Amino acid sequence: MILSTLAVAVLGSAPMADVWPFRSKRLSDGSIEYAYDLTALKKSPGFGDAKEANGEEAVKKFLAELPRQVTVKVPKQPGVTLTGGQGLELAPLSTSFALTPDGPLATDTPLGKKAGARLLAPLDPRTPKLLVGVELPLWLSRQVQDAALAAVEVDTEWMRRELWTKVAEWAVARARSSAGDTREGAFALASRVLAASSCGDVAKLPAFARNDPELKTPVEAELAKLSADGDSVVAPSPWSQSPELSCAWFRARALSRPFEQSRAGTAAVLVFAELLEKDARLNALFERTRQRRDRFVGASVDEPFVAFKAAAKGNYEGALDGLNDFIEALPLTGRVPPPLVAWPSTPFSKFLAELKGAERSAAMDELTAAVADGRVKAAGTTWPELRDAAMAPLLIDTSKAVAIDSSWRDRLSGAFAALQGSHRDARRGGLDADDEVLDRTQLKVRLNVPPMLEVEPARGAFERQARALEALVAALTAENLTGLKGLNADGKRNPEPVVNECKRLIGLLDGLATLSSVDATSVDGKQVAEARRFLASWRSEGGLKRDVRATFALSWAAGSERAHAAVAGVSRRELRVGFSTPPKPEVVEQSTAFVVNTAVEQRYLVPVLVTVGAIAPHTLKTADRAAFKAVVDAQGRSLEKLEGALHETLHRDGLPGVIGPE
Repeated sequence: MILSTLAVAVLGSAPMADVWPFRSKRLSDGSIEYAYDLTALKKSPGFGDAKEANGEEAVKKFLAELPRQVTVKVPKQPGVTLTGGQGLELAPLSTSFALTPDGPLATDTPLGKKAGARLLAPLDPRTPKLLVGVELPLWLSRQVQDAALAAVEVDTEWMRRELWTKVAEWAVARARSSAGDTREGAFALASRVLAASSCGDVAKLPAFARNDPELKTPVEAELAKLSADGDSVVAPSPWSQSPELSCAWFRARALSRPFEQSRAGTAAVLVFAELLEKDARLNALFERTRQRRDRFVGASVDEPFVAFKAAAKGNYEGALDGLNDFIEALPLTGRVPPPLVAWPSTPFSKFLAELKGAERSAAMDELTAAVADGRVKAAGTTWPELRDAAMAPLLIDTSKAVAIDSSWRDRLSGAFAALQGSHRDARRGGLDADDEVLDRTQLKVRLNVPPMLEVEPARGAFERQARALEALVAALTAENLTGLKGLNADGKRNPEPVVNECKRLIGLLDGLATLSSVDATSVDGKQVAEARRFLASWRSEGGLKRDVRATFALSWAAGSERAHAAVAGVSRRELRVGFSTPPKPEVVEQSTAFVVNTAVEQRYLVPVLVTVGAIAPHTLKTADRAAFKAVVDAQGRSLEKLEGALHETLHRDGLPGVIGPE
């Protein structure tokens, strides 16, 4: 544990006065200058211990000879240790990062001391210092990426609607002009595609399907299966934010389901492959939608439809006519008719999909542990892969210069979940401390040299987030979507294109990465200057003025239940920072009057996202965001009253978005 002049100490002799810096400045070479104002000390009439031990005249002479200001320089800041102080602040939550208060930490314990009317140096640890934590810029980046994904999905919908409408029409026509296995397969294909495109609503089926009993019956059977599948009817963010996006999710889930292992199911896949073979334009549209999936949602682990096509060797009509021979030629493990479009996958979603039983009920805890211990390797080159990878540094130490204790690591695991629309109970706090008790008899002035942070030390998280944004820019550019504007959860478009937002954030994040490197030997350049401008005026950043409150349904169910989460607001947590390795400071004004003390901690207040969780039936849709905000506001945004807010919102009768049996 780090020694601190704020901690209780054994009685002993000490310098008669402690002075904290009023200013610290990080220079371009990575060194830090601390400035100390001794004016108040020189005028002080106190120091009873020192006067008693040395005489009043000796103390008076010592003070008179002190300079008015002294400077200490640390050539290079060594490693630091991050320690959580008190838990979440006991004050009403802020609705946005920009509204985070600057004042002292609210507390209901006698250990949570306030400075009161005492005049303290600006860098005295008892003076509140708000530090930009890792969540703030990462949340800003995540909002841009979520809005980009929603906008891309909406932009892709015209292609998917055209593709699957024509597939359904052609399959119906093929069924009516065929017999035997081809007819049964074409009807099975049409039924699957029509059900998938209906958004789960029979009324949305085209007239030719609703008015044809031979077709309507299998379509309704498909819909019954899909409606019982909570993972199909409950769309996660950002697909939950509009009916159009929810329909896109429902269709994607439906088309990713394998067909039944039957002659009709096998024939359905062959009929689909035959259609793509005959219609080059439709095939191009099919490949284009799959390409969009790979670039923006995630490539599938494999594409069994491709292997199924290869087994037919291009002779789909022959395979349909000799279906027995075709099936017998397939390997036993490959006889289940594949889905028309495989489900997308990223490192995180693949891990979550493979969880079973009790592990699935604690999916986010399992993912957090797997990423932390390296069982899930978040890596890749595509945007969906890098989007996952950008979250991993919150759980993995990426710098040897930063040591993190269990309480602060617990807070970072909460941030990992919150930034992905999930919830982990990460409110554990550390212990507060008291003032030391010493005999201040030495005619010395102790210059306290605490660690200096400009931003929370999280270089890996900032760097990987920047690389994820670069991959998003590359994907948008490849799809000729450089003018696309992000679509927010409120249904409004952002004022500037996603590409422009990303490019600005990339420079900012890279600058923050440099500033967050506590042992950097070079802190200079355009990106660093931009990061410092942001740190000085981040409250005016448009995105950070946005209400952070949001509701989420996790995309995986655990049996008949599903976990839901919500961001309830922004609070603050105390962060203590101490040197893990003592630096070698230099007093610029040479004098034997000074003792430099680096065994001290600095305290910061860090804005953090606060989440809540709830369990609901697996078919219950995402809680209405406006209704959740209303419940939180009605409870005074009180931390103690938040636990039931999401449950209350989910289970209210008649609320928008609360659909499904309970």
